[in-house]
Amino acid sequence: MHFTMKMFKDWKLKSKLLLLTVLTLISILILSLTSSFFFKTSRTVSIMINGLRVHESLLQQGVDNFYSFQITKEDKYREASAFYINRSNQLVKDLLKIQGFYPIKTNKEIAKYLFNGFPEIYNHELKNAELMVSRLRILNSLKSGEIESTRGYSQKALDAAELIKNELQSGKSTIDIEKIQFELHEIQKHYSGISDEVNSLSHKFNSALVWAMAIIAIILCVVILLLAKYISKSITVPVKEMVGNFKLMAKGNYHTPLSIHTKDEIGSLAQSFQIIQNDFQSVVDYTRMVANGDLSINLTPKSKEDELSISLNQMVKTLKDSKATNDETHWFRSGVNQLNEELQGDHELEEVASRTLGFMSEFLSAELGTLYVYHEEQETLSLAASFGIPDKNQYKNIRVGHGLIGLVAQTKKLKHLKDLPKDYFNVFSGTGDVMPNNILLVPLVYNDALWGVLEIASIKIFSESVIDFVRAVRESITVKIASTLARVRLENLLKTTQEQASELQVQQEELRVANEELAEQTSILTENEKKLQVQQEELRVANEELEERTNQLEIQKEEIEQKNKGLSVAHDKIEIKARELEQASQYKSDFLANMSHELRTPLNSLLILSGILVKNKNGNLTDEDIESAQIINKSGKDLLQLINEILDLSKIEAGKMNIEFESIQPDDIKNEILMDFKHQADKKNLDFHIDISDDFAKNLETDPLRLNQIIKNLLSNALKFTSKGAITVSMKKAVDNSELWRSDLKTSDTYSITVTDTGVGIPDEKKEAIFEAFQQADGSTSRQYGGTGLGLSISKELARMLGGEIHLESEVGKGSSFTLFIPEKQNKTTIQNLKPVTLKNENEIIETENKPVVLPIFIDDDRDIPHNGSTVVLIHPKRDEATSLYYQIHESSFHALVASNVADAILLIEAHQPSAIIIGMELILEKGEDVLNPLRLNSYASKLPMHIVNPVEGFIERDLKDLPTVNATNVSQAINKMKTQLFTESKKILVIEDNDTTRQLIKSILTPTNVQIDESATGEEAFDLISKKNYDCIILDLGLPDISGNELLKKLSKANIKVPNTIIYTGKDLSREEHRELSKYTNSIILKGLKSDERLMDEVSLFLHQVATKTPENPKVKVTEIDDSIFKGKKVLVVDDEIRNIFALGKILEEKDMEVLEAENGKIAIDVLKNNANVDLVLMDIMMPEMDGYEAMTVIRQTPEIQDVPIICLTAKAMKDDYQKAISSGANDYLSKPIDENKLFSMLKIWLYN
Repeated sequence: MHFTMKMFKDWKLKSKLLLLTVLTLISILILSLTSSFFFKTSRTVSIMINGLRVHESLLQQGVDNFYSFQITKEDKYREASAFYINRSNQLVKDLLKIQGFYPIKTNKEIAKYLFNGFPEIYNHELKNAELMVSRLRILNSLKSGEIESTRGYSQKALDAAELIKNELQSGKSTIDIEKIQFELHEIQKHYSGISDEVNSLSHKFNSALVWAMAIIAIILCVVILLLAKYISKSITVPVKEMVGNFKLMAKGNYHTPLSIHTKDEIGSLAQSFQIIQNDFQSVVDYTRMVANGDLSINLTPKSKEDELSISLNQMVKTLKDSKATNDETHWFRSGVNQLNEELQGDHELEEVASRTLGFMSEFLSAELGTLYVYHEEQETLSLAASFGIPDKNQYKNIRVGHGLIGLVAQTKKLKHLKDLPKDYFNVFSGTGDVMPNNILLVPLVYNDALWGVLEIASIKIFSESVIDFVRAVRESITVKIASTLARVRLENLLKTTQEQASELQVQQEELRVANEELAEQTSILTENEKKLQVQQEELRVANEELEERTNQLEIQKEEIEQKNKGLSVAHDKIEIKARELEQASQYKSDFLANMSHELRTPLNSLLILSGILVKNKNGNLTDEDIESAQIINKSGKDLLQLINEILDLSKIEAGKMNIEFESIQPDDIKNEILMDFKHQADKKNLDFHIDISDDFAKNLETDPLRLNQIIKNLLSNALKFTSKGAITVSMKKAVDNSELWRSDLKTSDTYSITVTDTGVGIPDEKKEAIFEAFQQADGSTSRQYGGTGLGLSISKELARMLGGEIHLESEVGKGSSFTLFIPEKQNKTTIQNLKPVTLKNENEIIETENKPVVLPIFIDDDRDIPHNGSTVVLIHPKRDEATSLYYQIHESSFHALVASNVADAILLIEAHQPSAIIIGMELILEKGEDVLNPLRLNSYASKLPMHIVNPVEGFIERDLKDLPTVNATNVSQAINKMKTQLFTESKKILVIEDNDTTRQLIKSILTPTNVQIDESATGEEAFDLISKKNYDCIILDLGLPDISGNELLKKLSKANIKVPNTIIYTGKDLSREEHRELSKYTNSIILKGLKSDERLMDEVSLFLHQVATKTPENPKVKVTEIDDSIFKGKKVLVVDDEIRNIFALGKILEEKDMEVLEAENGKIAIDVLKNNANVDLVLMDIMMPEMDGYEAMTVIRQTPEIQDVPIICLTAKAMKDDYQKAISSGANDYLSKPIDENKLFSMLKIWLYN
């Protein structure tokens, strides 16, 4: 209802009035229809009355004929009487049948039936019959009493008429007249009753008509009156509210809103009123803001005729212009006043210039500025102050006419520069820089005299008001500078005068007065100058004295120059001394190298020959002779250990000992100790314990090699000085009360490794000395224990380099305790020269002891079936899915070994050496990618192709970034790929090596593997080959002539070219960063050296995934399986200037049935090679007369007929970079003296096998 009323409120006035008119017309129509209804109902009564008349007429005719029959006795009257009575009866019967017709017939059917019987009742109009039937139906449904009474009277009249009809038609000769008259009388009574009921019904109809008309008229009048009142109210109330608001507006109240929200004409009028009210309020707000000083706003005119808004805007514009003029005038005057205040007082020239620039930069928002002061004597401008300009961009002195500053000084005209070039100096800040847009150059001129030039620059354009301001204040600045210079000049003269005060006492009073006057007023400058001119004569005398003093200063200057010459000579002597020290250091290094060479050379012969004697192959030595040879051999080894310790100490002192940090676990330390010292302790019947505390670090970040060296030195001392009792190694966290010497060591992250023995102990006075080089607790000639005393000194320095320190606790006769404190993580800022000493080959295959291992069984697989074909290890945690995968693999002609976890899989891999690994994705989803770490670390498993599959769940596999050989795929794809890898007849390998000899060697090693080998000597050539062909594997040297091997791999990756399986085969020592960078492309890195060809063969076999059934008829032969028959008949050239070495080497080589050629230096060696084209190998010493080994190898590689001969460098030089230098000079391999016989023959097998 509320929504309907709201909609009605929104109607237009015209619509509301039209509604009222429509309702009035509808009321008239309703009254008319009601009158029509009751009128027609009244006609029904008339029709009924008419029916009574017809019935009465028929009955009367029947009665008349009856009386005529009585009089005449004629039958025709009798029949006529019966006919009319029967017709009247029929009329009654028809009317009585209407009630029975209503349920089964329509009004029209009933009306037609009645009309056909007696049309005269209805004035021969069927519609009258239909009208009567419809009204009777209504009255019948209302159960009107009159209708019921009429029906009863009609039925009785019909019965009486039937009796009369029957009597007349009975055929009797005599008729009962009385009976008929009685019945006629009864009929008259009944018809009288019917007439009364019809009259009563007619009366009711008339009364109902009157009441209905009255009620309807009243209702319609009430509705129309209410609607008219509502419409009137909807017009008058809003109008009254608007009138009230108009009155409020007349009083100046524009805030009272209208509550009229209709959409009719009144609503439109209210909206217009609200707009007028808002406009007035906007004008009031606007004038209030203008009154408060805000002139930045404007009224938006509603139209061109909005004179109020236009006038107000014009007024504000006038006020704004006036305010701008006043602000500019105030700004101008304020700037002048502030500048005068800033420059008040007596200041130095630099202070005046700095204050001037500081004020100008702040007041004018300038970013750069300089102020130059003019010196008339030199005709130059000197920089007095600047801001925003670095020193490198400043010109300290500028001549008049030079540059823009000099040009402005010359013309004495202000210059404003705009549109500066892009390369002009920029204004910079901590976040960037920006170029100034314009520069203002202002000459400081007073009385046509130039006093300086002011320069200011800004990123904003200087306005005319700014330029006018600068013009206005430049005179004040000029006057201040002039007065300051005059005052300074006077102060300088005054100072000079005061210095001579003792000698010019006559003028003291006058000078005092002049000083006071200068301090109070600078305007008396001219007068003071005149007074000073009067005093000029006296000053001349003072100047003469000053000249004398100047001469004295000249003499002092000459003396200082002499001293400087002496200092220069001393400095030259210091430089000579420094060069001598440097040369001495070089001599020391050369001495160590020469000492190493001179000691190792005889040791080489001694160890080789004593080794031959110990073997006693000829059987001609007694047990005493063999024991003597063993003693000689052991002494030689001890001497070699001494040489190594001296070299280590020299490296530490020279700062050349390299440290390489990596993570190490306590179990690794324990295993290393047990492996090296357990058997020695058992040999001396000593108890040997290693205790690792729970609070010891799980991982230490240190150099494992140097840490083990420290522990070995401490344990070696403990074993040496302990004859009974026990030796204990304890590893734990440093206790809080530990007194650590280093400031960077904190007990919170420091751990201790303590070696405790029950040996002889160390006296207190010897505790410091034993850590010095070549010092022992017992240094007497009769000492019981041997040794050089270098171990503890080296250990102390190594501990320092690792960021730790060694503490000693000892008591004579009870034993000693050495504690190494070491941080958990190294402080890199305290360690210098952290370069790798050696590259640990993580990929080297570790051979385990041949112990029986119980292999776990997950499901029945093929482990007990002979593996004539290829074998696959399947890892899956779910038994049912593992079984399903097992059958899929088996159907593809592969044998399958199944494990539920990685640990069991590694046991199967090591026992059966499969060709590939298939891993169920469920294993990774359950336990994460780290579950595969043991496979990565296993020397054999990490080389196998790994396929991550999930045939059951259908998961999308993820790429495992840390596994270069892993492919994520489905089962069928994995098996097809394995078939392609394992059963391809010929694999393609690209050898990328710039050395022809090495390439040929690699080809000879790989010949038995049934592979197709392509060669490339440069990186660019290799890039082209890989781009065009699909290689299964590449063997890559890093030191290529055009681009490095690492750069080649990066170039292939950047060009989106698939990098084949890669084996790095290089002689270069790799740093940790280089090793990490290369590990992105391969895990196979082989350093050229001992057994490098065997490792190369293993890596190629693993990368090509070969299986036993497809191995060629000539299978791969490992170097370790080659017997000594390979040496027979081989010709070896031994080049050494020591005849002892030639003799020793020749002897062991000849024992292997090799022919030995000799040469005393490189020059002779080249001649021997040229004269003997069939030399199989050269053993080359380095330090030789005439031509050393480096030069000889270089010449050999440059001589075509002998450049392919393999060369093994044998040298006693053991300093840094010796290996790399030998390889660079042309050596194929390197072996240091003294020569280990087993290493020598293993290396000879490598290079002689072809």
